[in-house]
Amino acid sequence: MPSSSVSSITRMNSSIKDLFTILYDLSPLELELLFVLISKNEPVSLETLAKELDRDKTTIFRSLQKMVNLRICEKDTKTLKEGGWYHVYKAMDVAAFKRETEKRVKEIKESFDRLLKKFESELDETISSAYQ
Repeated sequence: MPSSSVSSITRMNSSIKDLFTILYDLSPLELELLFVLISKNEPVSLETLAKELDRDKTTIFRSLQKMVNLRICEKDTKTLKEGGWYHVYKAMDVAAFKRETEKRVKEIKESFDRLLKKFESELDETISSAYQ
């Protein structure tokens, strides 16, 4: 994680958007899309999202695919009475999203703890070998 990323979430005025950007590697459009899906709290079609965000459907589709792969968005297939089908998208349940975010923060903390232990060990080795 680059230092600018760490500093963006550790500064006093960090926002939830900063946290999601770092934890989930979301672009500004993906963040906007996520918050639209959370606020709707119901399945929404690609066409509706593209219109609401005033973006091309392919752009929205790519962002949705990324969010589905991250498991922060669900995709469901609906069948039309006259034949055919379409997809609808919904944000992960807020409680589940909170648990997933807490899990990611814990994983990062554990990674930093391991890195610090390695740093201490390697620093001790470097110092002792340099002065022998």
